[in-house]
Amino acid sequence: MARRVLLPVCLALAVLYACSVVSAFVCGGRGSTPSLRPSTARAALPVDVALADASSVTTALEVQTPGWWANIILLVVPIWFLITLYLQSERNKAEWEMEK
Repeated sequence: MARRVLLPVCLALAVLYACSVVSAFVCGGRGSTPSLRPSTARAALPVDVALADASSVTTALEVQTPGWWANIILLVVPIWFLITLYLQSERNKAEWEMEK
């Protein structure tokens, strides 16, 4: 009985701990105080550099064809294998029940 209760309690505590750690990094930090002077870091870059930066982001987000096919294959093949395995095990189970 203690084993059945201990595992869910440990998992719940682990999830709560993970949530508290994540919030410490995302929301728990010190808030940024508003500066009295305006930031000049954005205005210091020429317009051409800003456009080049935006185009590199667009280029970085493009999906390459080999990567797309790798995602499809790595998704379809294991699912296909698992469905085939499940159907064969159900067929064998039905055959064994028919023999009895």
